[in-house]
Amino acid sequence: MKKVLALLVLAVGLAAPAYADGIDDAFIANLNSSGINYGPSDKAIQVAKTVVCGTLNDNPNTSNADLIAKVTGATTWAPNDAAYFTGAAIQAYCPQYGKPAPKKPGFHQAAAR
Repeated sequence: MKKVLALLVLAVGLAAPAYADGIDDAFIANLNSSGINYGPSDKAIQVAKTVVCGTLNDNPNTSNADLIAKVTGATTWAPNDAAYFTGAAIQAYCPQYGKPAPKKPGFHQAAAR
C-alpha cells in the first residue's frame, strides 16, 4: 500500500504543467498584432478570464466603460489599450457577451415589392 501511495505522489509531482490552449494562443496573437504591451501572457489571460469575463458572468449588464475601468484598475494600461484588450477578451473567452458583427453593406436580401 505504501508503495502504491508513493508512486501516486511521484506521478502527481511529475505531472506536466498546463500549457496554453488554442484559444489562449489566438488571444495572445490578437494582442501581439495590436501592439499593446500587455506584459506576461499568463497575466493577460488571467485578467481576460477573471476581470473581463468574470465581471460579465457576475453581471451581464456591466457597461463597456465599467469593464474598461476594471481592466485599467487591474493593470497599468492606458484606457485605449484596456478597451482593445476588453474587446479581445470578450471575443476569445466569453463571446456570449459580445455583439454580433454588422452585416456587410450590399449583401442584404432585397425586400419583395
